[in-house]
Amino acid sequence: MNRQAFLKLVTEYILTSVPQALIYYLDNFAIRMKKGDYWIDLSLENFYRGFCRQTPLLRQQYVAEVLAPFIKDLKRESGVNHQDVKDNLQRVYPIIVGAQEAREIATTKLAEGLFVAYVLDEGMRIFFLDEPTVKKLDVSLARIHQIALDNFLRDLVRPLQLFDEQRGIYGFNYGDTYDSSRLLSLVLAPGQHGLSTNRPLPVMIPNRDVVLLCYSLEESYLRQALMIGRSSFLNNPYPVSGKVYQLYQGTVLPVTLAW
Repeated sequence: MNRQAFLKLVTEYILTSVPQALIYYLDNFAIRMKKGDYWIDLSLENFYRGFCRQTPLLRQQYVAEVLAPFIKDLKRESGVNHQDVKDNLQRVYPIIVGAQEAREIATTKLAEGLFVAYVLDEGMRIFFLDEPTVKKLDVSLARIHQIALDNFLRDLVRPLQLFDEQRGIYGFNYGDTYDSSRLLSLVLAPGQHGLSTNRPLPVMIPNRDVVLLCYSLEESYLRQALMIGRSSFLNNPYPVSGKVYQLYQGTVLPVTLAW
């Protein structure tokens, strides 16, 4: 199925489910769904790729599952609320964000310039929990933090990827929403990644899509890794931090290198 046919399929499904809805076609293969004063945008690129990976018998079910939260919101003409979060705490996960992104959402400080934020994952979209939502949950932020960590360790831990064997550069770049979060698995479960906790390891979290771990302490290799990290920080729409951190015995601390 080509993109145009997929666009038609998605449009027909939405309008069949919510006949009063309006659909607008946006640039870059996206749509806007609107009912009343409520509207929400959906980029179709990942949706389309996921659809193409399904067998023909499962494609209709896949479309229904992806669009279900959007259909729900359109019908009630409002977005995610605290009750949605309360009913789906098993799908609350942590995301590592930088200082700028942490301003209007509920966070727990991880290190200087690094914060743990919390999202309700609804498949093709995530909803950041803000402080008013957490207050309405009648659950402490510390409890939300622990729930998110437990869910993360249950569902989202992945093996370290080898980026550059010669230079000893490892990290995470799986292309999903939670690559920055996987710093937490290095902190909480270093043994799962075969990491020694007896010496500090330089690490960078330049954006939500990558974590860089420098296993070699050779200065020339470190320099190259840091150049990659800082470039990724400057040229990404979801920057986290351009700083270098030190991962050591379950702590993350910013460090200043002598060179």
